[in-house]
Amino acid sequence: MATSEITIRGKKAKRGERMTKGKKWRLARVTGQNLVFVGTLLETINMGSRRIAIFSVPK
Repeated sequence: MATSEITIRGKKAKRGERMTKGKKWRLARVTGQNLVFVGTLLETINMGSRRIAIFSVPK
C-alpha cells in the first residue's frame, strides 16, 4: 500500500497545518494515473474530528 504525502507549496505538511484560502493549490491523485489539477480553496468546514475542504477547479 502506497503512503500519501500532503505538501503545501512544495513543503511537507505537518499534522494540523493551517489551510489558507486562495489560489495555487495543486490537487494530485494518490493512486492510478498521474492527474494534477490546479485549484482554489474556497472554504473549510470542521465537523467533529474531520475537516472538509471545498475546492474549485476549472473545467
